[in-house]
Amino acid sequence: DMNDDGQPQPDEVKIIKGGSGGVVIMSDLSAVLSRVNEKAIRFPAAKFTAGGAPIYNIDSGEVLAKDVQFPYSSGGDQALVTPDGWTVLTAVPKPYSPLSVAGVFKGEPKWSYPDPWPGLHASHEAQVPDRPGMLIGTTRLLGDFITPPNSDAGPLWCINGNMGPMFLMSVDGLFVATLFKDVRQGISWSMPVAERGMKLNDVTPSDENFWPSITQTKDGKVYIVDGGRTSLVRVDGLETIQRMPDSEVKVTEADLKKAQEYFTVQEAVRQAAQGRKILQVSTMKTAPAVDGKLDEWKESDWASVDKRGIAAWFNSNSKPYDVQAAVAISGDRLFVAYRTADKELLRNKMENLNLAFKTGGALDLMLSTNPAADPKRVDPAIGDLRLLVTQASNPSNGPGTGKTVAVLYRAVVPGTAEKDRVPFSSPWRTVYFDKVEDVSDQVKLAGVEGDFEFSIPLKVLGLNPVGLKKLKADLGLLRGNGFQTLQRVYWSNKATGITADIPSEAMLSPNLWGEWEFRTK
Repeated sequence: DMNDDGQPQPDEVKIIKGGSGGVVIMSDLSAVLSRVNEKAIRFPAAKFTAGGAPIYNIDSGEVLAKDVQFPYSSGGDQALVTPDGWTVLTAVPKPYSPLSVAGVFKGEPKWSYPDPWPGLHASHEAQVPDRPGMLIGTTRLLGDFITPPNSDAGPLWCINGNMGPMFLMSVDGLFVATLFKDVRQGISWSMPVAERGMKLNDVTPSDENFWPSITQTKDGKVYIVDGGRTSLVRVDGLETIQRMPDSEVKVTEADLKKAQEYFTVQEAVRQAAQGRKILQVSTMKTAPAVDGKLDEWKESDWASVDKRGIAAWFNSNSKPYDVQAAVAISGDRLFVAYRTADKELLRNKMENLNLAFKTGGALDLMLSTNPAADPKRVDPAIGDLRLLVTQASNPSNGPGTGKTVAVLYRAVVPGTAEKDRVPFSSPWRTVYFDKVEDVSDQVKLAGVEGDFEFSIPLKVLGLNPVGLKKLKADLGLLRGNGFQTLQRVYWSNKATGITADIPSEAMLSPNLWGEWEFRTK
């Protein structure tokens, strides 16, 4: 506003071509844009007119972060910057996941924090919080940074959650506090009498509580205007927060091994308490058609693979998982059926045949073909194998368009030379398989709207069903985004949450498998 008349004129405006994200006006009147063509940029108020209006130069913005990604949903897409070089972003720069919030220091990405349900609509499908530190339904930043007095925790920033809470975090990525309660857990904000000084710790502002704000007064106190009711709320206790002293933590290979063993032991304890999983496997006289239609499986015993999740809260069609699998033998082939409700499950980038379990979704079968093997064995033995069935496809091609890929992992094959064994390594350990085979041409696969069937010759597996009464096995699936595996879930072995350690994802744990019992239909 060069002439201080309060009106825009053409010579006061400059337009450049580009796409932008959210805009935050900082306390020094600088404009911080979360995205300008994949860069977070700060436009300072270069100078002021005689009347005090700020003047900006669109050609001389300060780049705060590069490779900023488009928001995953309608939430976020804002940035804040401190004078000493920290930038907090809810539109996240690479290499971090878009399902997070992140921090950059002087242009270098330094941290990210999980934000699995960003945005209003995502919160409608979010689980009820069951631990401290969960970000749910994050939408907009509440204001500038605050610095609690007599504390070294600041600066702190706050973001709104669509289910009621507001989340406080430090500028260097530490979770500080959840203010208020989730609407599904808290006491409704409906007091019969307004009482100054009453505590609101267990109260919820309710969902869709739009545009609350946070500020700090000159005396150091922190206040929130709550949003929907425009009530003024004082936030007490932040001055008591102190950082722990810097310390060094040494993690050895032995420590990592103990951690791995811990999960295995806990899963064994769980199974002992709940009982061993048993699945009835039918021997069918007439083979089911491998067409993705599961009418012929109506009388089969179905294993429950995944029933996690919650029903949608509002304005959503989401529902808990209900993944099931069944197995049958007919003639000289093994048949497996899955109900997943996910027609795009099998998208897999397939960059490396051996690592098919790392690059997308798949159907997963783990099986012992040797009924004489020790049922309590921890390490795989002769006859223990894994069959992974998926589709190699470009994520943009859509479901059902990829080539069938089936990979057979054999843990122990007598006579295998040491040099021929296949390693699966991370920085701290290596798991070996004696043989990894491409058996794609032996597998028939079909899918219809999230129901899948596949079959494979028994001789390829080395499975002889004659006189067989039972054996150890597990059924599962991998979920991904077409190029990365994000979840591993199984019927029997629930100690399978790791998706960031190749040996853990490759290894076989026959002691945690269930049992198949064979019957003639």
